Amino acid sequence: MIATAVAAGGASWEGEVLDEVERSSALTLVRRCVDAADLLAIASTGRVQVALVDPALGGLDLDVVSRVRSGGVRIVAVGTPAPELGLAGAVQVGDVEAAAQEDDLPRPEAPRSGRIIAVWGPTGAPGRTSVALAMAASLAREAPTVLVDADTHGGAVGQALGLLDDVSGIVAACRAANGGKEMPDSAILRVGDGLDVMTGVPRPEDMWHLVRPAALTAVLDSLAADHRWVVVDAGFGHEPPLGTGPARDQAAMTVLEAADEVVVVGRPEPLGLARLVRILGAGAPWRVEPHVVVNLCRASLGWSETEIAATVQEISGHRVEAFLPHDASAHDLAAISGRLIREVAPTSSWVSRLDHFTGRFLREPAATLRS
Repeated sequence: MIATAVAAGGASWEGEVLDEVERSSALTLVRRCVDAADLLAIASTGRVQVALVDPALGGLDLDVVSRVRSGGVRIVAVGTPAPELGLAGAVQVGDVEAAAQEDDLPRPEAPRSGRIIAVWGPTGAPGRTSVALAMAASLAREAPTVLVDADTHGGAVGQALGLLDDVSGIVAACRAANGGKEMPDSAILRVGDGLDVMTGVPRPEDMWHLVRPAALTAVLDSLAADHRWVVVDAGFGHEPPLGTGPARDQAAMTVLEAADEVVVVGRPEPLGLARLVRILGAGAPWRVEPHVVVNLCRASLGWSETEIAATVQEISGHRVEAFLPHDASAHDLAAISGRLIREVAPTSSWVSRLDHFTGRFLREPAATLRS
């Protein structure tokens, strides 16, 4: 018998479907859910295999559908499909028993031609945002590019560019995607020729939970359909949730799983290198081999680039692909003026090395193409 929950919320078909489940020799009714919260509660118990839902159920959104599926429950729309909520197919009254035994139809992936580059790294301010900003600006000279601030611990993209981020672009976009709506134009700001920006959460301590995994995936796919490059400042975390609830690092993990390329940024000091090799060795949830960048390099440390590269290679097994020099004056001027480093210090060796590193993404095919 297939344990079944019916979440109709008073829909006109509810009585007929309940009668059909009761008469079925293959289905057994476990719960009649009144809303999405009730559905999530029963799905988390492991007592349900199939959930028959009305797309108009109170509280039902993309996040709820994703969480129900993650609990191993097949969720099926009754009457009308709602692909914007991840309900690609629908069962009609009278066919519930047969449909409940079929394979689930997950949310179809949005077609996209762009590539997603995640910029990530350990804690300790290695310069993730600076690298993400500079990479996006460099790529924008070749093709339409958008920079996304998905750092839920303390995003700084808006401040770095002198933008007002009291209204969060990523929260607005995720809210729209979660409700199955189009992304609002206000979620993206044009800051230069070919360069757009989606600002992060202005108060991460109480807003991080608004950037939900399923919605963020939909947002990234949508951006990649309109831009050749999607550069994402993903912050530093990658801890999984405790239990079935949300986790603050869920945004970073979602970005790393969705990325076609991952750039890991570290520092060259002893503590910075220790943190770098630790996360490289931990096997974070990326699907492709990461590109390792060591930022803020300087002769005063007494270590050459060759020595640093050998240390990282020996301990983590990963090759350092770029060393970026410590150019404090250029970074300070950019921070004070709210402008890109390439604008305030175009001759900086930091800019030229970053451009050389970024150029490989223009010359080489994607490491892994998403199916």
